[in-house]
Amino acid sequence: MYILLIGYLYVIGMMAIASGSLALGVFFIVVLGVLPTWLILWLKRAGQIKKAQKQAELAERAALEQAAVDHGEGQSAP
Repeated sequence: MYILLIGYLYVIGMMAIASGSLALGVFFIVVLGVLPTWLILWLKRAGQIKKAQKQAELAERAALEQAAVDHGEGQSAP
């Protein structure tokens, strides 16, 4: 995914350089380069955070279940 993003930013950079005016070049860089890149990275990071939270929740649940099993083994049946 990052190689596509780098290629996209390269094309936008070339468009900005070839635009002919500084204002139009800055517009291309900001609107077509920075904002979409920020959005893509923000969405990707949000997915990573959700995944990490879900894994932490599953690990906590497994630890609680293991503690319950360990506690149950310590008791002897009459």
